Amino acid sequence: MKQVPILILILAISTLGAARDKKAKARPGPYVFTSKASAQTLKVLIVQANLREGYTLDSDNQLQFRFSKPEQMPVVDAIFTASNMCKGMTTKKVWSYTLAELNGITKVIVQPVWEYPDDYCKTETQELIWSQRDEIAAFQAMLDKAPTSTAQKPTLNPASVSPAVAPASTP
Repeated sequence: MKQVPILILILAISTLGAARDKKAKARPGPYVFTSKASAQTLKVLIVQANLREGYTLDSDNQLQFRFSKPEQMPVVDAIFTASNMCKGMTTKKVWSYTLAELNGITKVIVQPVWEYPDDYCKTETQELIWSQRDEIAAFQAMLDKAPTSTAQKPTLNPASVSPAVAPASTP
C-alpha cells in the first residue's frame, strides 16, 4: 500500500523534470536577422545603437564591424579567468556584426562573445548567450523600422564613430 504513493511521487517528479528539460533554452550565437533595409542603412543604425550603449568601435571593415566594452563576466563564467593578474588586459563584452545584402534583403549576423585574459595573459573568448528575449525583439524591431528607400537613410556623424569615444550597449 505504501508503494503506490511513492510510485506516484516518483512519476510526478520525473514528469516535472522532463517538462523542465523541454523548456526552450537560449542558444549561443551567431544570431541571424533579416531586413529589407540596405546594409549601409542598417550599419548606421547598429553603430549608433552600440555607441549609445557605451561600446567602443574596435574595428570597421565595410560590412564587418566589432564593438566592445569592459564588463564583468557572470560569476559562473568567470571562474577560470585571470583578468586581475594581467596588466592592461580586461574582460570585455564583444559584439561582432556581419552584414550581407542579396536580392533586396540584408542578412545581419550577430556574434556576441566574452573576451578575457587566460592564465598566460593571452586573449581567450567564450560564447556569450544572448538570452534577453526583449533585447533580441528590440534589435529585430530596429531592423524592421529601418528606412528602405535611399532618400530616408540615416546619416552617420563621423565624430560619433571614433573608436576613442563610445558608450555602452547591448544590441
